Amino acid sequence: MAIEFRQPDTELSADEFLDLVQRVWPGEYESGPTETAIERTINVTAWDDDYLVGSVRLLTDGYFFNCISEILVDPDYQRRGIGRELMRRIEAESPGPIFLGAQPGNEPFFEKVGYDNTMHGYQKRPEADANDE
Repeated sequence: MAIEFRQPDTELSADEFLDLVQRVWPGEYESGPTETAIERTINVTAWDDDYLVGSVRLLTDGYFFNCISEILVDPDYQRRGIGRELMRRIEAESPGPIFLGAQPGNEPFFEKVGYDNTMHGYQKRPEADANDE
């Protein structure tokens, strides 16, 4: 397996990215908004020939705020060091400290690559707006 990493990947298309997303987080996603999202992030990708097997995206203001929006590795390619290498490469692209949120169960991966659980995040409950009326 000769994985090619592209850093930064300025040619990543919405269709390529969504193909990977469907293998990791199946769901309903639109190409247009996905293309806009990709254009607004720094992207590092992993390829097996012309097959996208991994991606990490960094949302940044260029100074204060640097946040990984997601890291995805095709399930058939996991546990081969691709995620670790994607993280190493996105750290090199970041203008400052990186913040991220880990989905439950993924915390051990981020701890292995050097991240500490240092803060709590909040997400507004959908019913909160209904209670404001």
